[in-house]
Amino acid sequence: MPYRSPEISRHRPLDRLLATIHESAQRFEGVYPGTKNWAYQTAFHLVLDLGRGFTATAPPAGLGRMPARECYANAARYALEHHSREGVIYVEGFASSDVFGGHLPLAHAWCVRPDGTVIDPTWVDGLAYVGIPFAETRLWPVDGFGLLDYHKRLLPLLHHGIPEQVLADVGHPLPLLGPNDPAGPRQPGTVEQRTEAVR
Repeated sequence: MPYRSPEISRHRPLDRLLATIHESAQRFEGVYPGTKNWAYQTAFHLVLDLGRGFTATAPPAGLGRMPARECYANAARYALEHHSREGVIYVEGFASSDVFGGHLPLAHAWCVRPDGTVIDPTWVDGLAYVGIPFAETRLWPVDGFGLLDYHKRLLPLLHHGIPEQVLADVGHPLPLLGPNDPAGPRQPGTVEQRTEAVR
């Protein structure tokens, strides 16, 4: 289904980020004919369907910055260290920062508290975050290769989708693409196919 930009304001960072993700999904619509029968054509489509919006906040006191350009491992390790006692969850998707004026969505990973506020162990200047919260700790990529960024992990997710039982219900729902117009079927394929794809 072709994506249409939602009725949102381009003045707020989260709205700008969402509009850019929608435009990117549109740009790649139908570009890869081999993915026609897949659950999702690109990571943009996947995030638009399953993603949530998250509130950028000041980092917790005492949070030292982890290594730059290692957001997947940084977020996974921080989430694992703080999951059991604080309920922190690993999230992967797209984010924008003060760098480039907040207009460039970058593939990124971060953590969220149960209330949906962001803990970003890599960036200090994050403005907006849209991503998929993964509840299943076994999927958190401590090896540094992201779930949506590394092709060997992304392609099975695009082909089969992501089983709902590995997702966390945290963050803000994204606006619909039009009046009562969800992004289409959420999860084609059997639960077994989707579960195997994530492993």
